[in-house]
Amino acid sequence: MTVSWSMKPSDWIEISRIVQRAGIPAMVAFARDTKATARQPIRYATFFLRGGWGGLPPASTIPAARDSTRRSAPHCGHADCDPVSRTREIEHDNGLRTLERCPDCHPASKGQAA
Repeated sequence: MTVSWSMKPSDWIEISRIVQRAGIPAMVAFARDTKATARQPIRYATFFLRGGWGGLPPASTIPAARDSTRRSAPHCGHADCDPVSRTREIEHDNGLRTLERCPDCHPASKGQAA
């Protein structure tokens, strides 16, 4: 199945939250099952976002064991930084907006534990 992933930054943030809550396998299974019963071709991933991914149950009620060797920096508290994805929406000179890793608290930022 091939769909367009062209979305607004807020949609990407919502997908990030769903991935963390429900997991990618559940999202893929939902998309596969939905495509099998769809009457028309599905062209955009936002179809799944609006059509059911948000209602997927949590992946597990048992919390995953934390690896004590990996420590994530606490959320920086910046108003533009999403506390879940640790990304900021940046508007460029040409008016286009993109999501970029928060330089203060994203785990992959320089100086943070990976």
